This record gives sequence, C-alpha cells and structure tokens, in this order.
Amino acid sequence: MYCLDDIRFEQQQISGLSTRIARVGTGPVALFIHGWPECWYSWRQQMVALANAGYTAVAPDMPGFGETEALAQIDDYNVTRIAGFMQALVAHYSPDAPVLLIGHDWGAINSWQFVQLHPECVARLIIMSVPLRPVADVPPIEFLRGYFKDQFFYQIYFQDPGVAEAEFDADPEGILRALYCSPETPRHPPLLGKSLSEGGGWIDRLGVPKEQPAWLSDEMLAYCLNAYRHSGFAGGINYYRNLDENWRRLLPLRESKITCPVLFIAGEADSVIQGADEPALRAMMGKRIPSLQIELLPKIGHWLQNEAPEAVNEAMLRFLQQP
Repeated sequence: MYCLDDIRFEQQQISGLSTRIARVGTGPVALFIHGWPECWYSWRQQMVALANAGYTAVAPDMPGFGETEALAQIDDYNVTRIAGFMQALVAHYSPDAPVLLIGHDWGAINSWQFVQLHPECVARLIIMSVPLRPVADVPPIEFLRGYFKDQFFYQIYFQDPGVAEAEFDADPEGILRALYCSPETPRHPPLLGKSLSEGGGWIDRLGVPKEQPAWLSDEMLAYCLNAYRHSGFAGGINYYRNLDENWRRLLPLRESKITCPVLFIAGEADSVIQGADEPALRAMMGKRIPSLQIELLPKIGHWLQNEAPEAVNEAMLRFLQQP
C-alpha cells in the first residue's frame, strides 16, 4: 500500500517549461490539475488513493505555480497555451493511451477546456467544484463588469496587472487563511464593504477567520505558504486575465459534446455552484455531456479534497470501477 511518504518529485521540461511533478504508483496515468490558490499538494490524498487502486498518479504544479516556471507574458496564460502544456504532460507520461483527467477550481476550467480541444487525450474525466456552464453571448469579464457595476468582485479586481498580486505577495498568509475556510468557519466582520468607492483590495473584504478549520493543518498551511512565497501570486492570477480571450477562442466549440464518461463532484455548500442541486446541475451540463454522473457532498464547501478526502476518494473509486 502506498502512503503520502511514497510521493516522489521530478523536475521535467514540459512544453518548454521547467515543471515540478509529484508522482506515485504504477499503472495507467491519472493526471491531476490543481486550482487557485493551490499547487500539486491539494491532491496528495487523492494521489495515494488512486495509486493504491492501480494508477500512476501525476500532479504538476501548473505554469506560474509552486516550482514550475512561469510563462513570460500575461497573454501566454491563454487556453491554447495551457492546453498545449497539458497535452505535453499526457505525451510525456502516457504516450500510448488517454489518461484519467482530474481537475478542481481553475484545474476544472483547464480540464473542461482541454477535453474539448484534445478529446483523444482523455479516457475519463473527474471534475470538482466548477460545472460546465452554458457559453454566454458576451465575454465573461464584460458581463461581470455590467453585473457588479460599482460593487467589488474579485475576478474584476484581478484584471489590473500588478494590483492583486502586490496585495497577496505582501500578505500571503492573510489571503490563504481568508480563503482556506469551511462554509461554517466563523469570521470577524470585514474591514471593508462591497462598494468600490471604499478602495482597498480583497483581503480586508473577506473577514479574518476566528478559527482554523480542522482540515487545514498547520503543515498544509505552511506548505502552501512556502509555495506562494516561492512563486508569488502573479502567475495564478494571470489565468483570470485571459478569461475573455479564452471565451473568444472557445466560442466555436460552444455546442460541442464531451463524449467520455464524466463525474462531477462538488460540496453542496460550495458557493461556486450557487445552491444548485443535482437536477439543476444535470440540466446545466447534461446536453453537452451524455455520460454524466454527479455527486454532491452535504455541508462541504469549495476545498472538498481536503475538507472531505474520504468521501471524494470513495466517489472517484466508485466511478472508476464502472465499465
């Protein structure tokens, strides 16, 4: 049986970038794609579970995160370049067979996009937290600016180069503690309200947690802090700065179907799904995903791999045991 201590690290040249890869197990490849603000470490418990189920679990730090090289320009973090990076990962670790692809948060977005652009590379898909939404008629940031108007919203705040990363680089513990919370984590009142006229950034609008959730160990927090002190926050935020460009590039695929089997897992209390239940999620995604399974975890929020690792692992393994 594999354990966390069996995870090993490689530094590989992937699509022209020096890339840190975590790896454990033998067998067909399960490729894990992390989100923001995370790194490969978010997947450690799922990697061991799949290694013990007969897979080679592979989890990179994505470009601009952890110990993987950043891309040169903001525009480089577009869907074509990131999908090319993921295609190179598949070619390196599984040249003769499609992979099991697993993504969470921005890793979910990257994985949804990748399977549309390179369906031949994916045998099965497990997505966490971020559903496949219908493609809007206007670019996403344009829509959000119109929707929020004079109210603060983090994805709009991220659009100005140099601003959000300066805030987070100056206080990485502040932003990670404020985000790594459970839905029920009590918070102090935020120092700033929702109005843009108040100025300021995001940390002071989130409210300092009064306690550390049980799943957020001191070891996990220290690991993630070290990762961001090494990489800085700019690379991860640059993915958000390509949302409108990605929309333009993927618009021709807005009706395309994802034909491989798909499992969608989310916490019922994750704000990303906006209270959607299974019928609502199936109505949202089912037209484009003929083979779709959905698992919702009661009382669980956004960081489900760490909040409920056993439930997540069991759902994944049930899905993989099906023909």
